Amino acid sequence: MMDTDILEMLNEIGRSSVARLNPAVTVPGDTAMARREKVLHAIRGTILPRRLEFTAANGDCLAIEVNSSRVTDVFRVPSGVAPDFETELRQDLAVKLAQLVTDIACAPAPLQLISLQPDTALEADDVGITFSEIEASCADMEQPVEPVISIVDASPESLKPTEETPEADSTDTLAQRFFDGAERFAQGRVLITDGAALLADGACKDGEPLHPKPDLLASFARDLARWDDDTANTMDHPQLIVIRPSGGKGTGLAVLNDGTNAALAVHEARKLGAVVNLWAALKRPDG
Repeated sequence: MMDTDILEMLNEIGRSSVARLNPAVTVPGDTAMARREKVLHAIRGTILPRRLEFTAANGDCLAIEVNSSRVTDVFRVPSGVAPDFETELRQDLAVKLAQLVTDIACAPAPLQLISLQPDTALEADDVGITFSEIEASCADMEQPVEPVISIVDASPESLKPTEETPEADSTDTLAQRFFDGAERFAQGRVLITDGAALLADGACKDGEPLHPKPDLLASFARDLARWDDDTANTMDHPQLIVIRPSGGKGTGLAVLNDGTNAALAVHEARKLGAVVNLWAALKRPDG
């Protein structure tokens, strides 16, 4: 960024600054295209480390970590799973970030922005994806349009299974979908049914360092069963159980208990946001 760009940015901030009591500000724009430009402008104008949360009228939220006009992490996305900055290619990250910016801009207005302090200090190697890369990827996408509201027949007759809309496969459990979705961020995964490992992957495969022994899984299944008995009157299924080390660094464990099966994901503690995003996606009506 050139010195003249910084001076121009500071000058614009000085002209547009107003006193306010609410930490949230409305992102201006009558169209999705205009709001996307303002979201990009907010990223470009963020020099010090901040957590920017964009929330639409329907509750969709995009929470990102920005520093020096670069996106260094994604904590929450409107739908799906957050991109993984550790494993994905830079050009793929730029495209995914552009899509996330476009998605939140297309969500129902008004769009609110809150700027917060980051939860943790940035690592020295967190170079992130630059504003210019995201803007270029946005330019390659189709122009965002306003969402169209359709009236859907929700009568009992319309919800009956047909040849075109078969009944859901009973074996496609929530635990199975959590196991599948955790592949993006987990170091190791295990799908447990009847106290035994049905599937194991990554560092939890047979012969790998985190492979659980059968007696350990059986004990864990008994503990979950007792947990279900103790919480039966206060909590229903599904349940997400998260175990994190003190300080938020190291290895964490996420367990999805759907009441029948359980899925375990061993992950880096700092990837808790990806766990929560997967959980939120599965909890949606179409998850």
